[in-house]
Amino acid sequence: MNEKSHIDEYTSYVRGLQKKEITFKVVMSGMSRVVHFLDAYGKTTRKRTFFGLEGDKRMNGLEFIMMVRREIRKRIDEGAESPFHIEGTKVVAFNINALKKSEKSEETLLEIDLNACYWRTAFNLGFISEELFIKGWNKRKNSKIGLVASIGSLNKKSYEENYEFGKGKGLIKLNKDDDLRPYYWAIINEVNRIMDETIKLLPKDHFMMWLTDCVYFKKESKNIIETYFNSIGYEYKENTCLITGVERNRVFWVNNKTGEEKYIFYSQSTCI
Repeated sequence: MNEKSHIDEYTSYVRGLQKKEITFKVVMSGMSRVVHFLDAYGKTTRKRTFFGLEGDKRMNGLEFIMMVRREIRKRIDEGAESPFHIEGTKVVAFNINALKKSEKSEETLLEIDLNACYWRTAFNLGFISEELFIKGWNKRKNSKIGLVASIGSLNKKSYEENYEFGKGKGLIKLNKDDDLRPYYWAIINEVNRIMDETIKLLPKDHFMMWLTDCVYFKKESKNIIETYFNSIGYEYKENTCLITGVERNRVFWVNNKTGEEKYIFYSQSTCI
């Protein structure tokens, strides 16, 4: 039997088991925590799964996590070679000098956000089927969290902790799903390549920053970016923003549509 609950209930539930001095184990992986109740031989008799994002009750699209993993697992089982990949690749870049000039001039910048970027990239690389891609694409607005989580889950690390009469014995890292990790990094590598190509196409002082799947740049280069994204088959949405501050390790900007001020940390390794 496998009962299911939201992850917000996990901590208090485990504390309750500890107070009762129950012997059990917990397997932690990504957004899930699975409590295994054990018999005298250490075998699981029943489970309780806690799933979701802490502090966020929205669960839309999380079913795509298992769908993606199932399709990639099938590829592996059928003998597909592990994709070439480089771990540790980043998909952020900053042109600090241009950002400082933009802040000083108070110019309005354009930001173009690629729609379901990592989901489409997984499909373009052949990692998920057209049927699954379309299913996710049609639900991309309401299932954004689920689509992002489905790709991120390919790189999740798993840990196990055993509790003997309520006392934890410490975390043990598991080697579970290590064969899925190359697919995650291959997707990240491809988005990184798109980021690099985008930066190369822009005049140096027109590029401001790239954050995950969104590029910020001078409006004069709008046609360059739109032409490139159209040529590689990525749909996108546009907005404008204003850089309001550039500190030693942070960039601040205001989204002109919502009026919301945002900021992000940067390091020298992510500056061009």
